[in-house]
Amino acid sequence: MPAAPSQHIPDTLSLFVMADPADPALLAQARVWADRLSLPMAAPADPALDADALLVQTADRLELRVIRGDRALVGGRALACELTAIDTTSGPGRSLRQPLVKAVGIKRRDRYRPTVFDATAGLGEDAWILAAVGCTVRAFERSAVTWALLADGLRRAAEADPQTAARLSIEHLDARSALAGPNPVDPSARPDVVYLDPMFPLGRKTAERKAMRTLRLISGDDMDAGELLSIALQAASRRVVVKRPIRADPLPGPTPAVCHKAKSLRFDVYPVSK
Repeated sequence: MPAAPSQHIPDTLSLFVMADPADPALLAQARVWADRLSLPMAAPADPALDADALLVQTADRLELRVIRGDRALVGGRALACELTAIDTTSGPGRSLRQPLVKAVGIKRRDRYRPTVFDATAGLGEDAWILAAVGCTVRAFERSAVTWALLADGLRRAAEADPQTAARLSIEHLDARSALAGPNPVDPSARPDVVYLDPMFPLGRKTAERKAMRTLRLISGDDMDAGELLSIALQAASRRVVVKRPIRADPLPGPTPAVCHKAKSLRFDVYPVSK
């Protein structure tokens, strides 16, 4: 696993890495994460610990625990990446009628499976679904802590479902650099689809799941989503797909050609003519 190239951790967040010091193996793994992410180590039960959150290496997984700040998150369920908990095996889970699957251009009784760049991977749920239905997915995540959680989750998922995991690669990188930076994607290797799932806008009536609130805490808001859409439209060879709340405005830019709707979400599709 490569070292994390940049952090993208909000300056206001105090974050430490921790593991049980009585377990040398866990402590060693926690130190590896601390070095990769350039984060300080913390000793358990340290009364002087000035932290908002802890990245904890347990015997089972890497998880994030909020210990100060948002009352709804402090002391609540830890955040971890659990890809194999996503339903990809039942009838609905395998269905090609899922809005996300239809949005990337997959049709029933059609063997076509696009190559997808997931430019805002998060904890990888959508990337895993697309890999499970046969897409080759290259996922980018610029938040160091989110990338670490995703890397740990993919490592564990590969043990349970190596075929799906083999179709999904992850990189800690700002997708803008991959798509339009000094060394952009080779034109001959352009993806069929670029997929965007930026942080949803918050409003007075928005009920955000605790997991998403925790991700927002460690990643911040994606204020540059409109810029990323513009770059994605130049990089994709077939289409760009953007995930939005059902009633939210589209991202700034062109008007989506079609929307595939779920109960509380929609997937805006922007065809690319090249």
